Amino acid sequence: MNNEISVDLLCQSCNQPLRGEKGRTYQSGDKVRCDACGGLNDYDSVIEAAQKAVAEMVREKMGDQTNVTFDKPSEK
Repeated sequence: MNNEISVDLLCQSCNQPLRGEKGRTYQSGDKVRCDACGGLNDYDSVIEAAQKAVAEMVREKMGDQTNVTFDKPSEK
């Protein structure tokens, strides 16, 4: 059984996958430009939407009783 789950990070405007700039690392507060529509996406909102999508996939695989939460990474 495959236990891996992956989701694309999607543009909040056009729902197309975001690629970001090559070699750039994004962090909280950054804006990510969509290659498809040119819209600027708030990094935190994109990550939150992806986390919700993963949580829904886990619930579908494990049952509705499963509680899925994500902790924000600690800043170093």
